[in-house]
Amino acid sequence: MPSTSSFGFFSTWLKLLVSRQHRMLGGHAEALKAVVSLKLSPDEHEAEVHINRMRAELEASRVLIQMQDFGAGTRGNVLSSESKPHERRISEIYKRAAAPPSWGRFMFRLVRALKPQSVLELGTNLGVSALHIASALEINGDGKLVSIEGDPTLSDIARENLARLGHEGRSSVLTGRFDDVLPDCLPQNRPFDLVFIDGHHEEAATLRYFETIKLHLTPGACVAFDDIEPFRPVRKAWKRIIAAEPHSGTLDLYGIGLWFAPLSSTKQESDAKASVVVQ
Repeated sequence: MPSTSSFGFFSTWLKLLVSRQHRMLGGHAEALKAVVSLKLSPDEHEAEVHINRMRAELEASRVLIQMQDFGAGTRGNVLSSESKPHERRISEIYKRAAAPPSWGRFMFRLVRALKPQSVLELGTNLGVSALHIASALEINGDGKLVSIEGDPTLSDIARENLARLGHEGRSSVLTGRFDDVLPDCLPQNRPFDLVFIDGHHEEAATLRYFETIKLHLTPGACVAFDDIEPFRPVRKAWKRIIAAEPHSGTLDLYGIGLWFAPLSSTKQESDAKASVVVQ
């Protein structure tokens, strides 16, 4: 696991980015300053210790599992019509796809600061990011997480990991392609205060999910986009979204991008209600 000094360097970098973009954050600037400090209270530190133990188990696991390769995006997440099963070790999956501890702590602190009532995650994988989110919700004392994963085996592993840390009552993992699951998931669990898009890392898919989810957000809600490093497909989607949404708050951290819904969303709420009626 990263040392205290490595978190310090990462925090310094995040603080610089927040400072340079504070005007784009509007009323969210102060909350984000607290988030990127990455400082943990004693109870937050204890929660991270348990998550890190789970990380160590996953990183060392030699267990082979059957996975469905849906061929959608850089991390092999869902949405194509056909898939091919193949074997992979859990340790390999962890090293390739799990959120690094630094970004895991960032998501943890983001949940602690924003105190969302309802969180949606696209792309559960082994459930590592979900552990950070659910642990933060637990300390907040309120809020629930709904996470969607395309691969049934990964869904089972993620559910087990969340249950082992006592988060089964605060989280649920849904299995299926995002396009198949979202039509029922969104109206049943709306409105969402925080969304983490970390699956099907393609430009068109990201844009489609965002437009679908946007109708089910609370005013001021945060949507976090993973993998927006330069030249990545998701970054192209991110750039198009912020260009089309001039009244929203944004923060580009070159790994994760944050988009904040406008605080006034009368039209958005009206569209969402109409969408629910149609469905």
